[in-house]
Amino acid sequence: MGRKPTKTPEERAAAVTAYKNTWQRENKDRIPVTVPLGDKDRIAEWARQKGYTSTNSYITDLIYKDMGER
Repeated sequence: MGRKPTKTPEERAAAVTAYKNTWQRENKDRIPVTVPLGDKDRIAEWARQKGYTSTNSYITDLIYKDMGER
């Protein structure tokens, strides 16, 4: 029994990306949010100033707080 051929770094990166995309599709829902041009960076900076690690975590925290779940 021989060894499997080693994947190139590009092949490994593509496999990881494919796995992550599949996991996201199977386990998460997406809610696109549209804001006026230029506001994305302002919102991201505001979230960082508030101590959030991402704009997504800031927005989801606001939603769940409004729903009374946090």
